[in-house]
Amino acid sequence: MDIKVFLQRFPLVKHLLLMVAVSVANFVAVYLFLMHYGRHGEEFAVPELVGKNVDELDEFPQSKLLEYIIIDSVYVPNREGGEVLSQNPIAHEKVKAGRKVYMIICAYNPEKITVPDVIDMTVRRAISELGAVELQGGKLTFVENEYKNAVLEMYYKGKPVDDKTQVPKGSEIDFTVGLGENPDEAVTLTPFVLGKSPKEARRDILSASMNVGVEHYDADIDPRYARVSRQEPNYNGITRLPLGAKVELWYSSDRSTDFDKLVKDFKVDTTGAAASGVPVYGSDGDDELLIEEGDGGLLSW
Repeated sequence: MDIKVFLQRFPLVKHLLLMVAVSVANFVAVYLFLMHYGRHGEEFAVPELVGKNVDELDEFPQSKLLEYIIIDSVYVPNREGGEVLSQNPIAHEKVKAGRKVYMIICAYNPEKITVPDVIDMTVRRAISELGAVELQGGKLTFVENEYKNAVLEMYYKGKPVDDKTQVPKGSEIDFTVGLGENPDEAVTLTPFVLGKSPKEARRDILSASMNVGVEHYDADIDPRYARVSRQEPNYNGITRLPLGAKVELWYSSDRSTDFDKLVKDFKVDTTGAAASGVPVYGSDGDDELLIEEGDGGLLSW
């Protein structure tokens, strides 16, 4: 029987032969790589491990000549357990056989964190306290209360929590916050968050007693490289909004966008804010006064 006719009549055999051929080719390629670099002591490029699962590292021919060592694991929400988060040496660095490659991977289970006691603290200080133990602020709900901007209650996924509650690292804690004796005067200024990561932008917006609105990400963007390329409402140092107002965000990749130029090219007339006597405070966890009457209007990030 003609071999062509035979393979047409038995396609399974054809596929098996193709699989065998590919396996043999891969084996030969790996063998030649190991013989060349392992025996002659020549340098070769470290493979890109970041984003790969530790169970997939053997697919690289270089792995036969490297020693992988996991030095730490960090739980990252929405990332697969075992995923490589960082490596040293970095990808494409030239090394010789036997080199150790140190990795930090995503933990399979989140570490538990005790919620800090932030009741009666200002929102800004409470957000800072959460960040210190690797938790995040969630939604701010403002209610009538004589104590303006004071945290009254804490919630995790809709359930009340206190300083004895443990939650997964990186969790968001929601606050109920007071409006003060004059709710009509409970206003704030939109912070400047262009060029900041999602985590930094959330921290700064919440610290300003505002909420994060809808978040838009460019197509196929890697969250690790996401930075704020647009915000609405925009920063101008003048317009005051009610406490709890939302800031809508758009993210682009810092691999394709020059954020240094974007921030430097940002134009705003801050002299109006200074002339109005409205104080504008920093949003990096402290209370440094950035814009003050007579200082000519400063913009900081």
